[in-house]
Amino acid sequence: MKTVILIRVTSIYNDSRAMKEILSLANHGYHVIVLGWDRNGQALSQCQRIFGKDIEFYFYPVILNNIGFKHMDKLLKWFMWVKDHLIQLTHNSGKYIIHACDLDAGIPAYWFLKGHKSNSIKFVYDIYDYYVDSHHIPGLLKNRIENFEISVINSSDITIICNEARRRQIWKSHPHRLLVIHNASDLRSVVLPDESDQYDYAYCGSLAPVRLLEEIFKGYDQNQDIRMVIAGYGMYDHLVETMADKYANFEYKGSLSYPDVLKTESSAKVLSAIYDPSVANHKFAAPNKFYESLALGKPIIACRGTGIDEIVEKYRLGLVIPYDAEAFYSSIRKLLGNPQLRNEMGRKAKALFNEKYNWGKMERILFDAYEDL
Repeated sequence: MKTVILIRVTSIYNDSRAMKEILSLANHGYHVIVLGWDRNGQALSQCQRIFGKDIEFYFYPVILNNIGFKHMDKLLKWFMWVKDHLIQLTHNSGKYIIHACDLDAGIPAYWFLKGHKSNSIKFVYDIYDYYVDSHHIPGLLKNRIENFEISVINSSDITIICNEARRRQIWKSHPHRLLVIHNASDLRSVVLPDESDQYDYAYCGSLAPVRLLEEIFKGYDQNQDIRMVIAGYGMYDHLVETMADKYANFEYKGSLSYPDVLKTESSAKVLSAIYDPSVANHKFAAPNKFYESLALGKPIIACRGTGIDEIVEKYRLGLVIPYDAEAFYSSIRKLLGNPQLRNEMGRKAKALFNEKYNWGKMERILFDAYEDL
């Protein structure tokens, strides 16, 4: 049996793309081992509940909301932890595929493979977000880090990106084989609730800056009639908890597993995928929220200049706004006040999901490439 070692610097159970890849590979007959980072102390128990016992999980046990340069000491220890585990896990003879997701997983995999030349170990580099475009990096280090990621790409047997536009991000590299696998949602194993309008609006994701969240939360005092549910963790945890205590129509669910994210979103009338267009990576955005809105047949509010706005407008899947909280609340009220428009957008979203952006199609691309390895 071929073994896949998937590496991702998250708690996995709330990481939709990683979850889909893990489940797809396991269901296709691969022995899957996961190296992750227990960011909140719940990773192992949640993953065992969701995935069962057939998948092996190893977690770096350091609780931390945000990973970046100010936590470089912890990141370096993570690199060594991953490298040590790769040495241990591949010491037996057999065929292995190391599937590293993003540069903070790619670096230790690259170090390991540099010192371990073997035709029985293949390397897949999966770029969820191109590092220099998605992190605040001191100017002197930016070129060095980008060159490092280019080296990781060039050394991989397969490189994966999450939409066609991101070919432009990695133009300096020379991947041996490049795949486009969209962040398409997978509803095949999720039982959705019958209640589809429990909430007016749902946001389930990282509670981080450059997503208009702080501005939306500040504006909620003048929009208390909107039934809003928030899930996730990050910088605004405490603010959201305080708001849930203060406002009757505002609910906070904390950190959810991905199946529970889909269930929560299916109970809302409107979803959003709003990112600050001044951030370079957001110009190539492939947000899970967009694909989830397609799968669930929900209208989406997107931000102009963030990659998906053209698709939203072309297919009339929702409303496109500037990066502005007032525009957000205005668009929400427009959609809430017009059920016919919402239903029409939802039908078009579901049709596009079935035609082009469902996980079954993406899964086939991944399987074919793996079989070629």
